[in-house]
Amino acid sequence: MGREEQQQVSLTVEQLVAVNPYNPDILNDLEDFVNEQVSSKTYNLEANLCLLRLYQFEPEKMKTLFVANILLKVNFLLNTCKFLMGQQMEDQFKTLIVLSHYLETARFSQFWEETTKNRHVLETVPGKLI
Repeated sequence: MGREEQQQVSLTVEQLVAVNPYNPDILNDLEDFVNEQVSSKTYNLEANLCLLRLYQFEPEKMKTLFVANILLKVNFLLNTCKFLMGQQMEDQFKTLIVLSHYLETARFSQFWEETTKNRHVLETVPGKLI
């Protein structure tokens, strides 16, 4: 094993993603990391986005099991966040939740109609986010 390989073995997945996120050689590490997240009930957005991005560039290497696990984790986190907000907070963010639902279900005309009616809500979102 060469010096470079030894150094790469000692890097964590987070470090691999930070050092070279477009390197297809880290696919197996990222896939293993998805399995680790599933078993440990954790989530790492950057690593998961990196895996999805690599799949996008190399679709022949895509494994639907890992994509499904990432999507399930994302959906679970979003639903958990909504639950933790409680009814009072959910009422305050109802418009954003509705807009999100319209985008998720590709109901774009309803999204734009709702956006037009609730321009005041979107004006409170920092410019870098929209």
